[in-house]
This record gives sequence, structure tokens and C-alpha cells, in this order.
Amino acid sequence: MNKTNLLFLGTTNYGFELSKSDENKFRELNEKFNVYVFTYGTFENEIDFKYVKIKYLKKPRLLILGYLKFYFFSIFKLNKFIKENNITIVSAKEPISALNPVLLKTLFKKKIKIIIENHGNFKSQLLEQRDKPYIARFIFLTEFIVKFVFKHVDILRGVNDQNSNYFKKYNSNLKICNFPAWIDSSIFSSENSEIRTDLLFVGNIIKRKGVYFLIDSLSTFLLENHNVQLRIIGKIEDNKYYSKINEIVNKKNLQKRVIFLGEIGQEEIAKYMNSSKILLMASSSEGLPRVLIEAGFCGLPSIASNIDGIHDPFSLKGGTLVYELNSEKEFLKNVNSLFNNEVLWMELSQQSLKLSEEIAGKGSFAQNWENLINMIELNE
Repeated sequence: MNKTNLLFLGTTNYGFELSKSDENKFRELNEKFNVYVFTYGTFENEIDFKYVKIKYLKKPRLLILGYLKFYFFSIFKLNKFIKENNITIVSAKEPISALNPVLLKTLFKKKIKIIIENHGNFKSQLLEQRDKPYIARFIFLTEFIVKFVFKHVDILRGVNDQNSNYFKKYNSNLKICNFPAWIDSSIFSSENSEIRTDLLFVGNIIKRKGVYFLIDSLSTFLLENHNVQLRIIGKIEDNKYYSKINEIVNKKNLQKRVIFLGEIGQEEIAKYMNSSKILLMASSSEGLPRVLIEAGFCGLPSIASNIDGIHDPFSLKGGTLVYELNSEKEFLKNVNSLFNNEVLWMELSQQSLKLSEEIAGKGSFAQNWENLINMIELNE
């Protein structure tokens, strides 16, 4: 089998030992492609794993230097890696990281096809995730880069129609292929051995995710239900926002009701999903939330804000009750209804599992990538 050499370009640090989930992802992709990654690590290195070869650049300590080095100053090392491995297709994690491959294609006449991945509104997500003034200035200056790269990319890999169609303003002829991010269904699976009582949030602790809203809205519910905790899993990305959250936890005496578990592995997350009653979300912006698919594989129904990326397919096809963003009254109505109605809970649990299997079942991730590559080749 003559496999295409496919490179993933982005700043995700996979570590020098792959997690079980990452190994499973690259194993599945390796069935159809020769897979490569160009990213950041704790120091410069190159490792040829069994299913993927990864080139690591040393990540600078300063955030702004990290952006500049990867997005603008790594072009020659990227060119060398592409040449050495005969890479023909490059998939950039967002529009800015696509600049270097576009320059290689246009100025250096490198014969490569370029994919841009989009998991939501990357500008607003970056602004809300990094509370630093120079990030806002940096994003303002990137607009001309985005316009430039979209004139030369071959296809956009998105997660939902609305977010993907937004980029057609840069290129009306832009080809689009939408499908979910990688979900490891061997890790996230339904186990019905434990009694489910607690509420669960999984995601980075940032303003966009609405963690403060969840705690504030649930304060009375948690104090009245002494056997229930709100467990929060995720990395603290915004210290100011986290301080604000702690203030309300202390103010409303929720120290024993709201439990912060920090950043944990996927196997542990799956265990918490299987022992929780409801997954909660309060996001103001999402692409196609991977956490809802993971929860679905665990038979865990959800309550989430009624925004693009959640309304369709999670609310329309079942498994998730939605409420208008920041509507405490509607949110609590859904919490009480789903928590106390076992028939409704079981119905949504089954629907969430069915939907997850439909959109992210075993083998679907590699098949989706193969379909995308075929779309590129058909347009040659």
C-alpha cells in the first residue's frame, strides 16, 4: 500500500512518551497514512515512534517568544523536515501556523497540499484563554496573514458548518470538510457499576467556559443536596478568573461542595464521567465540544448553553439539554429536571451514547481524514 505522508503542524506538546490515547490515535491514522508531527517540546528532539515521527522544537519560556518562534522563525527547520521525509500534505492546527507552509508553497515552490484545521473561532478563543494585552494586539496584526493563507490553502478541516463557513469571507471557493476531533472510545466507554450522584465539569478554567456561572447558579442546589458535589476537572489558564471563582466558593461556603481536581489523565476523566450524574457546560463559544462526545461514550447526559456547536447535533439529536447562555433560571430548571427524573436521565444517557458512536465510533477518525485527502486529490 502506497501511503500518503501527512504532517500535523501545531504547538501541541505530546511529550517524549506518547499517552495511551495519542498512541491509539496515531495507530489508527497510520493504517492509512505515514504520520509526522512538527511541534514544541521541552527541548529540541526528534523521535520516531512506531506509528508517528515527531520533530520537537524547544519551547521558549516567554509566551510571546513561543508564538514568534513557531509561527515565523521555524520555516527553515520545517522545510528541512518536510524535505527529509518527503511530506506531501501539511495540516496546520489553525490559520496562523499555516503561514510557514504557505510561504514554502508560494515562495519556495514546495509541492505540498495545505490543510487548515479549525475547531471554533480561534481569535475569540485565544483572547479569552490568554488574559494578556499583547495577545489582543497580536491577533489584530494577524488579520492580513489570515487573508493571505486562505488564498493558498487547499481545504479547511472544521467541526461544524457555521464556524467553517465564516472563513469563506477570505476565499469564496474554499473547500470544507467537517468532522469531530479524535475521541478514544477504548478509554471513554460506559460502565454502569457505580452509583451516579455528582455533577461534573471538564475543561480549561477560563472565562469562556463559564465556570463562575456554574458555581454561582448551583450554590443553593449544592447546599440543599449534601450528598452531591460539583467536581471540576481542568487546567487553570487564567489566574485572575480562578481567584474570582475561589472568592464565590468561599463567600457561599461551598468549599466541601465544589471540588477542584486539576488537570488529570483521560483514563481518570472517564472514571469520573462514569460516576457522575450530569456533565455541565456554560461555554460562550465552542467548535464541536469533544467533551460531549466523550461523555456520550460514558452514557453521561449533559446540560449545556444553547450555542453553535452544541445546539447541532447534541441538542437536536439527543443527549443534551440546552439553556440560553447565562440564563440561571433555565439552567437550574434543566438541572433539577434531569437530576430527579430517572426516566429522562436514562433516555438522554442512551441518546448520548448513540450519537457519540454515530459521529466518532471506532475507525471513523482515520476514515474522515482519508475522505478529506480524497477531496484534495479530486480537486487537482
